[in-house]
Order: sequence, then C-alpha cells, then structure tokens
Amino acid sequence: DVLSDEGRNSTMISEGLPSDRISLENGAIVNNCLRWPILIDPQMQGIKWLKKKEKDNLDIIQLSQKHWLKTLGNAITNGRSVLIENIGNDLD
Repeated sequence: DVLSDEGRNSTMISEGLPSDRISLENGAIVNNCLRWPILIDPQMQGIKWLKKKEKDNLDIIQLSQKHWLKTLGNAITNGRSVLIENIGNDLD
C-alpha cells in the first residue's frame, strides 16, 4: 500500500502481472525504483510482465552469451532497459 495503490495495481494486472501479493509487491518495486531492481522470480511471472511492459525498450542478455558487456553498455548509453536472465546464486 505504500508504493502502490489500487489504480496502479489494476494497471499492472491489466498488463499481465498476476494479482497475488508477491507479484504486486515486485511490480511496485519495479515501478518505483530509481536504479536497478533485482527480482527473484522462480515462476517467471514477473519476467513475462516485464517483457510485455518494456517490449519496445528492452534488451535481454545472459552472462554466458558473447558480447553481453557491449550490449549492456549500449543499452545504458541509449537509456534502454536490460533484463539479465539466468543469473546464478552468486553475482560479482
């Protein structure tokens, strides 16, 4: 209730975010975060929502792919959102 209200929750749900409490809390964090939100999303519900929400402004990378750092740098330079998939338990 602090980071969101019924109207914003309805908007997120209409964009495809599930209506359970955890999903709405994650959505509120993403919408209010000034920097880089980190979501733990084992059911991949938030990922589907983010891909739909940011579809025209999203670069998706995995740290195992070639040239991921260049893709990340270009995205930051151009103000695009970045989704890093399949991160393990430890991140340096």
